[in-house]
Amino acid sequence: MSLPELAVPPVDTGQLATLVRDIGIPPRPQLLERLHTELLRDEPRQDMLVQLASYDVAVAAALLKVANARWPGVPRAAGTLRRAFEQLGNQRCIAILSALVLRKVLPVRGPSLERFWDVAHRRSLAMSWLARQHGVIEPDVAHTFGLFCDVGIAVLIQRFEQPSYRVTLAEANLGRRPFTEVENARHGTDHAVVGAALAHSWGVSAEIVEAVRLHHDYRVFANPATPRLRHLIALALLAERFLQRQQGRNRHGEWERGGAQALLALGVNAREFDVWCDELQTLLELDF
Repeated sequence: MSLPELAVPPVDTGQLATLVRDIGIPPRPQLLERLHTELLRDEPRQDMLVQLASYDVAVAAALLKVANARWPGVPRAAGTLRRAFEQLGNQRCIAILSALVLRKVLPVRGPSLERFWDVAHRRSLAMSWLARQHGVIEPDVAHTFGLFCDVGIAVLIQRFEQPSYRVTLAEANLGRRPFTEVENARHGTDHAVVGAALAHSWGVSAEIVEAVRLHHDYRVFANPATPRLRHLIALALLAERFLQRQQGRNRHGEWERGGAQALLALGVNAREFDVWCDELQTLLELDF
């Protein structure tokens, strides 16, 4: 089934800034401000990045724990923060730090948000590996998008108690209607645009902000002018499908709506995707 072409307008930063104010999205913490400032230098100083990452002991310890886990393409555990930056790269480490800080400013309340952050971590690892197999999108970019693409859900859980966003989320996860359609009907906004607003306000690249904003709008697959955007969103769908299969779920509403288009956008057939899933499951031993 072909989809109507989506003309992708530029990100309206003013609209995102208004949403940040109206929804109450937390500002980017000083730690991330300083890390991003360092990254803007012509030659970022790794010693300074490691030093900045060490200021918040709890976050630094959490980064080291993540870095010491099994990573696709990384032969051994990091051991130290410096080795983490050397092995995983500056961009990926700062993306992980951003996700860890997000967990602090959007605290867990109940098992559903704990699972949410776990899925975000697993999705980012899966996207990084899939990007390496596909060879077009840089693994670090895919990893960062994987961390941020659904962050709007955590914001909306905190923001809406009446009507309850948790009820909205349960209905959306049934897959009977498009995810963002359910959200907009109940709250007048959705996690894609809220996540884009947070990502923009936290200094994430414009490319990833745009992908977050459109990752449930599968008309993007019909737009030949945005190949990287198509590939990012397609990789996210493949990663989500992989995670669903890990959990033994055969039906995935978003995959049914956009999966065929995602495979086509990446030039991958269903058999090749099955092989990727088997390899990724074996490599990461189901417990990454």
